[in-house]
Order: sequence, then structure tokens, then C-alpha cells
Amino acid sequence: MMSENSRSVREVKLNLPIDLYSELEKLAIEEGYSSVSEYIMMIIASFIATSKKTLPEDLSRLKARIERYVQDEVNKRLAVIDTLRSQVAELYEKLDVFEQKLNELESTIQKQKIESPSEETKEIPRVKKTYKTGIERLREEKIVFESKLPRKIQRDRLFAYFEREGAIVLKLTKERIAIDPDFWREFKYKLLNELTTNVEDEIKNILGDKEFELWKALYSDNAIIYDPRARRWKFILDKVP
Repeated sequence: MMSENSRSVREVKLNLPIDLYSELEKLAIEEGYSSVSEYIMMIIASFIATSKKTLPEDLSRLKARIERYVQDEVNKRLAVIDTLRSQVAELYEKLDVFEQKLNELESTIQKQKIESPSEETKEIPRVKKTYKTGIERLREEKIVFESKLPRKIQRDRLFAYFEREGAIVLKLTKERIAIDPDFWREFKYKLLNELTTNVEDEIKNILGDKEFELWKALYSDNAIIYDPRARRWKFILDKVP
């Protein structure tokens, strides 16, 4: 006699392709089922529960619907794999293009190195230094004091040069002073006509720094004196340029 359990169970056989069965087996393991049969039973139960329809009496029609559902689930996962494959293939194509461009760049660089001269062989344009003569410096600086010259300067030769070039050279007891002629004329005019005081601060304000320095050198060497009655300055030098 047939048992009660055997009468309540019907056997359904499915003929599946090997690759489809393999995918179902993987899915069953991932979902925690011990066999593919249990996994398919879960799919059928889920399908019936969600469809909210009575079980069709035609088992062949149910079988077709289950196969389509299983195939759709497998196709979803296969689609992901296909997408990954296409992305990998596209990546390889891009790498090939990049490698080709890199080789072209290296070739161009090597060609430029051969055609263009190296930095060592390029001529560096020489900048000509402009040196000013002694008389040109005197025109700019207005006064040259012998006491302020560097030791290496040959003083006699320098002041003889200034005299030849038309500069004013005062030969005081302590030192020689070379003066630009225009500057000397302005200084003499201020000294003899505009200075009416012997107070140094007032003299400096009237003359300015360079002229005050010349005045101080002449005064300390007793080359000029101040007449308080006339309120004028006078030269004591034998010959005043």
C-alpha cells in the first residue's frame, strides 16, 4: 500500500542544460540550501506565494513558467558577467592605445634630442659690460676726496688724469679734492653770495649734503674763513679756480 506521504507528493522532473544546472547549484549554495532540489522548491513556493493565484492544474504549463523564471534569474547574473567581460575588453583596448601614444611620444623626444643642439653646445650670448671712465664717475658723484679712495688706487695718476680732463682739483694741506666744474661753480656762488651764517646746521640746510661736505673740508683745512662784520665767507687759497 502507498503511504500517506507518498500520496501527497508528486514528482516533477526537469531536464536542464549543464551550465544552467551549475548556475542553480551555485545559487543554492549561496542561499544556504543543501541541494538544487530544495532551492527550486523555494523558488516555486515563492513564485506561488507572490502570484496570488491558484495552482494551475496543467503541470506542463507550470513547468514552463518555472523554467522561464529560473532562466531569467540566471540570465540576470550572466548579464553582469558579460558586462564585466566587455569592460575588461574595453580597458585592454585603451591600454593598447595608451601604449601606442607613449611609444610615439618617446620616438618624438628622441628625434628632437638628435636634431636640436644640447644645452652645453648652445652659445650663451655675452653681455658686454659698460665701464664708466673716471671723469664720467666724477660728473655723477660731483666730488672725489683723496681720503676716501681705496688703497689700491694710484692717487697721483688719478688726480693728474682729472686735471687733464678739465676737472677742478683743489690741493689742500691734508688731501686733494677733484670736483666737477659745474658743481664747483654752483658751490662758489652759494658760498660767496648766499651763506650769511657760520652755524653748521644752517649752512647744511642751504648747501645740501655734498656741498656741505666740501665746505667742511675747506673750513677744516683753513682754506675759507667767515667775516662776521660782512657776514660773508672768503677764500684764503692763493689761487681759487
